Amino acid sequence: MKHITKVILISAGDPNSISTEITIKAIQHSKMNKNVKPVIVSNSKIIEDCKKSIGSKIQLNEIKDKVNFSDFKENFLNILSIKLPDDNIFGNRNTKYASFIKDSIITCVKTEMNSVASAIVTNPISKNMMHRSGFNFQGHTDFLASLSKYKKNPVMMLVIKDLKTIPLTIHVPLKNVPKLISKNLLELTISIAQESLVSLFNISKPRIIITGLNPHAGENGDIGDEEKKIIVPAISEAKKKQNCFLEGPISADTAFSSEKRKVYDVAICMYHDQALIPIKTLDFFNGVNVTLGLDFIRTSPDHGTGFDIAGKNIANPDSLIAAINLAYEMSINKNNG
Repeated sequence: MKHITKVILISAGDPNSISTEITIKAIQHSKMNKNVKPVIVSNSKIIEDCKKSIGSKIQLNEIKDKVNFSDFKENFLNILSIKLPDDNIFGNRNTKYASFIKDSIITCVKTEMNSVASAIVTNPISKNMMHRSGFNFQGHTDFLASLSKYKKNPVMMLVIKDLKTIPLTIHVPLKNVPKLISKNLLELTISIAQESLVSLFNISKPRIIITGLNPHAGENGDIGDEEKKIIVPAISEAKKKQNCFLEGPISADTAFSSEKRKVYDVAICMYHDQALIPIKTLDFFNGVNVTLGLDFIRTSPDHGTGFDIAGKNIANPDSLIAAINLAYEMSINKNNG
């Protein structure tokens, strides 16, 4: 197969977090796909400060406005520079950088839509800091959806080598989950998952399982009736419309055994921890967060900002490397679809 180069945009994340450190480490790492041309959407001073803290000698190449292959320099940190409101201090939580963080994400999206760039990889942000600054989104996922041309609900997918999961509900209190689960939401999530597995993961007929909400998937209504009233009807309706294998509701305590994982491509789970615990248990350092239902490819490392270790040269870049490599593979599949 011919090697195809792809420009992948990497957002700044929180400038005081581990984001810049893992970005520099990832770009220089032997595990990163050599066909990727990474462009960092950040500020040169942040990168220079971080280079000093981790002892990196790699030079910067500043790219102006539109990103073209001719602008890219091999063995450099290629950067599309945006304005920083003030000097950053690694490990310092501060709301004044919210505009910089948003600007980096928006610039990534606009650049992906209007240049040769093929995908976006977003670095971690602090939801708490962003919300305190007036950021009216739960997080990256719904903010990116607001920038997308598609009018679909965004779907979060977590990916490691041997497992993909989708949480139907995300960052909400557990007591609110039963109220948020609906037949329409589950049908829509199944539809987006099926389309994305075909177009972005090259799976011609996806195999999808759906977990139950209650222990033992409700035991025929003895331990909750959400399965009988919502989940089973949604699966039955989806089977009429989707070209995929659907099974469920499956008891979550058996859905992730080594044998069961062989029979499906993705598990749609009812809530956040149901989907993330198996991912982080099986491969804590290589998990990737993917947003489905957008008109651009977006991946992200599946971890937080790491303010407590920022600037100490101990942050692990593996999840970001996995996110960059997966973004590349998805862009190849999208072009071939």
